[in-house]
Amino acid sequence: MMSQEGMDGALFFQNADLLYLCGTTQAETVFVPRRGAPLVLARAIVDRVRSESSLPDVEPVPPWNELRSRLESHARCRLKTFGLELDVLPVAFFRRVRQAVLDGLDLLDVSPLIRRARSIKSAFEIRQMQAAARLIDRVYQTAPAVLAEGVTEMGLEGRLTGLARSLGHQGITRLRGFNQELYFGHTLSGTSSLVRAKVNSPTGGWGVSPGLGQGAGTRTIGPDELVSIDICGAYGGYLADQTRLFFTGPVPDEVNRAYEGLLKLIQNLTDFIRPGLTGEAVYARAFALADKNGLSQGFMGLGPERCPFVGHGVGIEMDEWPVLAKRDRTALAPGMTLAIEPRVLLPNFGVVGFEDTFLLTEDSLEPITCSDRRIIEVSMAS
Repeated sequence: MMSQEGMDGALFFQNADLLYLCGTTQAETVFVPRRGAPLVLARAIVDRVRSESSLPDVEPVPPWNELRSRLESHARCRLKTFGLELDVLPVAFFRRVRQAVLDGLDLLDVSPLIRRARSIKSAFEIRQMQAAARLIDRVYQTAPAVLAEGVTEMGLEGRLTGLARSLGHQGITRLRGFNQELYFGHTLSGTSSLVRAKVNSPTGGWGVSPGLGQGAGTRTIGPDELVSIDICGAYGGYLADQTRLFFTGPVPDEVNRAYEGLLKLIQNLTDFIRPGLTGEAVYARAFALADKNGLSQGFMGLGPERCPFVGHGVGIEMDEWPVLAKRDRTALAPGMTLAIEPRVLLPNFGVVGFEDTFLLTEDSLEPITCSDRRIIEVSMAS
């Protein structure tokens, strides 16, 4: 891809890209020449980077005024056109690198190339995501017992995420988008799940304060309430996105009808998704299926503004390519991993929906997440 774009080389600094390229986030930067092996550069922890990366060329970062000549020596050519991750680099840092190292070069954005490469997962990456799915399944199995005790949203999430950490969860959920922040996910109850937030998600929530303003809050979960738990599994740096529903009492007919309609929708949608389709086509199909299954009222939002996507790529980051969205014309390809999350918003109950992560193969979608999809009824302690 770099050759097609005429790039002589590219420097990568962002942690998610470092993990993908050299196997560790402890490197300072990775230089990828148009031809030949990458060069991994580290600061005070060169020995650690060498032990964690399988790449052969790991060196200390030279002084800024010597870096250009070192890169050209490694690439065995004069650098003319160069790539940087312009979607994530802070402007001040970009200016420093440009002035000190890349002055006079034609600079291009390498971000679309690395994101396109990362959208196709290797067998190793799939195994990491499957392990993340097994981890989060163990966490979800404990949710009914915690709910039965009578807890706040934060209390429930704290117990679940504490278990996830004890099982090896990395404790953060990476997002690439600017100002897109996330803890483990969203644990929401009742109509608090209808509250919108700035984060690119079908759910929002009040959060604990305006300092974050999303996700679990301080309200106590009561009887006869819908509880949506959207917690991401993580293993070896890779994520598996999943949402499951619980109800603290018998499931009402309105909730059950919406849920059954979503089950039909997700089955038809996963049968529809194949390589070559675009995210835009999948999005349109999802809304057509919502109409067919009587879900158009409240599907992916209330009122005229609906969530602009029904799914997204997932891997090292939560918001990877492709996006199953209105205007995404990226062609789906085998090896992509997709989190699909149809939701219906019910004003009297909250958000009904679930989310699963899938692997797209040559001829089907194979599930990566593995938890029971049923709405689990929970009898709360009196």
